[in-house]
Amino acid sequence: MQSPNTVDEQRDGTDLAFEGIVGRHPSMLAVFEIIRRVAPTDATVLITGESGTGKELVAAALHRLSGRASARFVPVHCGAIPEDLLESEMFGHERGAFTGAVASRVGRFKLADGGSIFLDEIGEMSAKLQVKLLRVLEDGRFEAVGSVVTQQVDVRVIAATNRSLEQAVAGRQFREDLFYRLRVVPIEMPPLRRRREDIPLLIETILGQLAARGLPRFTVTAEATELMQRYPWPGNVRELRNVLEQMVVLGRPEHVIEASDLPAHLVAPREPADAASGMPWQFGPAGIDFYREMETIEDRIIAQALHLSRGNKKEAARLLRVNRTTLLEKLKRKRAQGSPLAALLGSTGPAEAVPVPAAIAAELPVQSGIDCAVA
Repeated sequence: MQSPNTVDEQRDGTDLAFEGIVGRHPSMLAVFEIIRRVAPTDATVLITGESGTGKELVAAALHRLSGRASARFVPVHCGAIPEDLLESEMFGHERGAFTGAVASRVGRFKLADGGSIFLDEIGEMSAKLQVKLLRVLEDGRFEAVGSVVTQQVDVRVIAATNRSLEQAVAGRQFREDLFYRLRVVPIEMPPLRRRREDIPLLIETILGQLAARGLPRFTVTAEATELMQRYPWPGNVRELRNVLEQMVVLGRPEHVIEASDLPAHLVAPREPADAASGMPWQFGPAGIDFYREMETIEDRIIAQALHLSRGNKKEAARLLRVNRTTLLEKLKRKRAQGSPLAALLGSTGPAEAVPVPAAIAAELPVQSGIDCAVA
């Protein structure tokens, strides 16, 4: 008997998606595995990644695969609600609590009681609200705006951000204690430019979804698909969906998308600096997260050393030219941070072969005579 949280083959007749999240790239398979492990628990999850990578889909999957699935999943887009209204939106208010409060209102936390609440763009929250949220995370209690009555809720909190909260903490823009309360289990969504192999699969899925909405069923030529795989997609899957919808709505009667139909910015010659598409630090319009990119590079180097040493940390430290204690401390820190390297590393001893996480193994060069175990 199959578990309900397997790949979506048993849900929609395909093996192309996990809980509505499309992807076969190793980085996505690693995300799916974390979701499987974490969903049945009540652990607080912090989902990070660029805009358009599917953070809300991950949050919804965590809810659906949890014991809270029969209760509500309540999203709150913190960055889209004016700061002076966000507290009322989250915790509710009493009549007359402020100008325009003509009636009492139940907040999102109360609506989510017994279920899950998704706090998107958590990094935009004011310092005042951060204090109140910290209390809810600690004991589930809060007061509505204008009320002295304490309410108690049982809510699983899932948060997301496209910002570096580590930098926000360092700049005193985000509370450190709240950061660690939210980041019990971190999940990082990879940008689309790092999983280009998934683009044909995403194209097929999105075109199918558009057809299900009543739009014509289109196909894409191999040349057009190749051009879309070369494009860096700074807006990620959301941008890809918008481009495909534009092509379908304005498309030719033959219902085929050819290279000549694509927007000019997708087919324009790339700058020489962009030619190295394998570069993990490829810049988009918003730049890059320097610290996150450096962590990714460090993960790959350490994973390669552990792979070559067959899990012997002393030998891995020698290959890296660092002290063994330095390597052990790095692994301990990465495990606490939930990096792809440590997420599947476990507690293997120095004599055991260490399986390289799939998200990292995909980036490693093939070594003759050495088998790479992919977790």
